[in-house]
Amino acid sequence: MRISLSSSRAIRPLILEPDPRRHTKNTIVTTNPAAEDENWPHPITASDRIYDRKSVFLAHASHLPSKTHLAPFLNHLTSLPELKRATHCMYAYRTTEASSGHQSGATTRIIIGQNDGGESGAGNQLSRLLEVTGCENVVIVVSRWYGGVQLGSDRWKRIAHVAKEALSRGNFLKEGAKASRDQSEKKQRK
Repeated sequence: MRISLSSSRAIRPLILEPDPRRHTKNTIVTTNPAAEDENWPHPITASDRIYDRKSVFLAHASHLPSKTHLAPFLNHLTSLPELKRATHCMYAYRTTEASSGHQSGATTRIIIGQNDGGESGAGNQLSRLLEVTGCENVVIVVSRWYGGVQLGSDRWKRIAHVAKEALSRGNFLKEGAKASRDQSEKKQRK
């Protein structure tokens, strides 16, 4: 099994086959679509690409003020030439809004949603990840370019890995979630 990590700097055209000469993992990748597209004013953070048996996984995360902002974000992201060619684009979001309670006064209501994008169960997995990590007012989109080889349960690991990386780079994870992620990465390296 060959897995290599590569950078996705500022959303550049996709190279489906990994370059075996590149073994580096680059630092934070943040794009500011506000300079390019006035439809989405918030920064978008991207994970490194993961190549596994000819499939490619890439995640993008951004601030989502409310559910009504979801469509403009998805339109902006999927309008990028690179993501138009993705076989699967799964996403999940988690936002909060103030609502007036019956007796207790103002309360906060959590609004969640997801879409599998053709990967059965992937939206639920991403939604659960947002819940466990304590993310609020965020949307995560994972794109997969299918390479012709079925990955079985390994696809869930790749989806979760790129999603966590994009959320971490965008500082969406709560402090406890960051610490547990760092500990799990240390265990994997050993």
